[in-house]
Amino acid sequence: MDVSAVRDLFGTMQNEGASKGILVTTSGFGQASYQFAENKPLELIDGSNLLYLLAENADLEAKIVMPDKA
Repeated sequence: MDVSAVRDLFGTMQNEGASKGILVTTSGFGQASYQFAENKPLELIDGSNLLYLLAENADLEAKIVMPDKA
């Protein structure tokens, strides 16, 4: 996921007065995203972490399947 999504979330948080932001993707985040989120109240959850959280907290064994290219 591009760092612009992380920046957009942080800007929205500031505009709305939110104390924390959580961004979830079924793919992954680049190094720039993690660097931007460092020391900010942002939590980035990538696909593998999402699958782990679903298994641990919802007793749901899920998988992420890439769509067929048309």
